[in-house]
Amino acid sequence: MRQLALNAKAYATLDANGNGTASTGPLSPGEQWTGVTAHVSVATNNAEAICKVFAGADPTSGNFGDATTWGSTGDTTSNLPDVRVGCNVFAIWTGGDPGAQATLAVTGTKVVA
Repeated sequence: MRQLALNAKAYATLDANGNGTASTGPLSPGEQWTGVTAHVSVATNNAEAICKVFAGADPTSGNFGDATTWGSTGDTTSNLPDVRVGCNVFAIWTGGDPGAQATLAVTGTKVVA
């Protein structure tokens, strides 16, 4: 098995209510993300968004990682399980600045069989 540094990003543009979702996950067969840390932020923080982070097949049935009231200014969580193909890391922002770009940055180790 090969172990590589994981640096993945996903983006969302917050809607008229300041809400948005970004997700990213492994795509190649046999790929797994371990030691996952998720960092969330938004380009502006006039209205500080709340952000919830999940890992799993979808955010409604995924493993809840963490929530932060610093979803715009920026916050990090490593309270996430390993992520396999078919699953993602999800960041869900609410109450941020409408039209602002939100970023989910995921780091850790990419294990490839």
